[in-house]
Amino acid sequence: MKHNVLFDNLMYPVLLILFMIVLHCFSGTIQFPVESSDAQRDLNTAIGTSLLSGVFLLAIRVLQQKVANNLLLILNTIKKHNEFGLHRRILSEQFKKQLVWAISIGFMMPLLYMISEGVIERIDEKEVFIVAMSAIPFWLLLSLFVMQLTTVNRYLWKFLSNDTVDAMGKLKLYKYVISLAMTAVMTTSIVFLVIPIFWINQPIHLFDLIFICSLFVFFAVFLFTPLIYFYHQIRKIKHALSKEIDERIAELIKQSLVAEKSKEIERLLYVKETFCDTNPFWKF
Repeated sequence: MKHNVLFDNLMYPVLLILFMIVLHCFSGTIQFPVESSDAQRDLNTAIGTSLLSGVFLLAIRVLQQKVANNLLLILNTIKKHNEFGLHRRILSEQFKKQLVWAISIGFMMPLLYMISEGVIERIDEKEVFIVAMSAIPFWLLLSLFVMQLTTVNRYLWKFLSNDTVDAMGKLKLYKYVISLAMTAVMTTSIVFLVIPIFWINQPIHLFDLIFICSLFVFFAVFLFTPLIYFYHQIRKIKHALSKEIDERIAELIKQSLVAEKSKEIERLLYVKETFCDTNPFWKF
């Protein structure tokens, strides 16, 4: 089943990458040998945008699956699993709205680029038309990825304020939220690994450097700042739970029927060992 999920996740991104590369080959932006700096720039852009489009599509699919799985686990923890359908509908409606905005951005950005470069009047030329069309999925998936990344994480954060669960339940909630955040970090890291393709045999322009640094700072602040906060919250909860367990064990030991309480003491020690370790990213 894991192999089937992996295949399903990879199939459409790979097909998209191949389709975009074929389009670029047909338009002439991918051609060998590379005879000039402009040809190298076109080649880098064609390969980079094709790969990033596939990465964005893969990241969106992985994020959506991770959200669904962790949402179900969270609802089971707070004993509201019957609300799963409701939350899925909310997320689905949210995704549809974001898709509309992403489609608008996907068509608008290539148009703005052609206007700024003064090639809008050459849209009837095959090369210009194909390059413009191939830019649409790139900008669409880029904007949709950013919107999904900034909303699905926040959607699960609200469950952390639930006061109906005990300390162990609260730790589980943090685990599921952190798991989604780590998935977002890994998918974003893949994006940054692909970006240097744009600079193969090309100078790094100041605008590119400022844009990439700004993007990195944005993702770093958005993704890592909450993790630091979660880390401190988890330590506080673990400390309080450990103290509570120690007090309960001490109380049981003071009682006369220690033998009858031994199973309860063993259970408490197991809970302490499982939930109160020093590593915030624990495994159950």
